[in-house]
Amino acid sequence: MRPADNINDLIKKLKLKASGDLDKRVHDDISKALAESDKSKSAVTQPKIGRTIMKSPIVKLAVAAVIVIAVLISISQIGDSATGVAWGEVVRDVEKIHTIQYRETITGSEERMTIVSFSPEYGLKEECYKNGEISTIACYQKPEKMLVAVLPRAEAYERRPLTERGLRIVQTKRDGRYYIRTFMSVEHKQLGRANINGVEVEGIEIDSAEPFEPIPPVDSFVGRLWVDVVNNLPVLVELEFVPVGSTVQTKVVMDDIQWNVEFSKSDFEPNIPDDYEQITIN
Repeated sequence: MRPADNINDLIKKLKLKASGDLDKRVHDDISKALAESDKSKSAVTQPKIGRTIMKSPIVKLAVAAVIVIAVLISISQIGDSATGVAWGEVVRDVEKIHTIQYRETITGSEERMTIVSFSPEYGLKEECYKNGEISTIACYQKPEKMLVAVLPRAEAYERRPLTERGLRIVQTKRDGRYYIRTFMSVEHKQLGRANINGVEVEGIEIDSAEPFEPIPPVDSFVGRLWVDVVNNLPVLVELEFVPVGSTVQTKVVMDDIQWNVEFSKSDFEPNIPDDYEQITIN
């Protein structure tokens, strides 16, 4: 193969992003180049070996490739993937996952904690707690498109068809992947590394609430997304904002995220005691 062909091949390879197998592939190419050089070089005395090797076009190309790759890796460490999180692949990886369970905590003008379980096959279940006590269990069941809300404090329950708006919220915004898609769809800045509950993460930050439809008009907003550097999956979402006309800051935290949970249809069926009264909530 001519040196020019080698150059074209290496240029194509340099278009690859830094990845786990990059070092091995680079070293394999260099080893191959050196082996070819050993076969082609003539016998020389020991003092001339250094000059002979450096005169070889193949070896010069290999050395140049090492230098260029080292520079590219250094640059990429300032940016995205080489620091641990391949940000361009986060959404792609999340889209491969269909089920999710997470904890959503809201503090501010109201305070509540909700365990959200989502399955595109079976539906949605929300277990809402106030002051450490469960207050509501809401289940959206597919394919019935029925919403059932159980109210333990009132010993009552309601069953009603879900509205079109309710369906849209269930199918998009209560799916935890919605947050990830939204973060990655707008301009953001890097936050670097941190440690969350023993997990090494990297974060990004945005300063606009516009992409988040459920959030009311705000006077200020900041959102942060933290991703595990090992598996490239989100572990924490933080939204902090002050609604227009309010002085109280609201904070929404999505954490304890579990991906690819094995759900069954029964996980989304409400447990209604026989003595609970069916009511209608206006």
